Amino acid sequence: MEVSRTIDPEKHFIYTTVTGDITLAEIYEDMTRLAAEPLYRPDMPGIVDMRHATVRLTADELRQLTDELRQRPKVVARTRRALLVGSELAFGIYRMFATLAMGGWTDYRVFRDEQAARDWLK
Repeated sequence: MEVSRTIDPEKHFIYTTVTGDITLAEIYEDMTRLAAEPLYRPDMPGIVDMRHATVRLTADELRQLTDELRQRPKVVARTRRALLVGSELAFGIYRMFATLAMGGWTDYRVFRDEQAARDWLK
């Protein structure tokens, strides 16, 4: 999993691009890196662009991830994150994630269209 990220503190926005195979261990590693970024604030809304990534997460791993996110408010808290995907499989998996994450620190929604994701974040 390769991750590139743009953090814009003036616009209070984060854009993350993920490519390659997405695994739970790599997500945890990236969460740690993100929390350590000096310009990052957990309440920044943003887009996670996974259109060129392949999801390798099981339903159990999605549950583990949502549990972990609830325990780590320094990673993401009280904001919205748009999950941008490029396949029907990824759309379904991340819809499951968004459902499991309901009631947590962050509101997640899955999109195929970047402009629709940006509109939702406004």
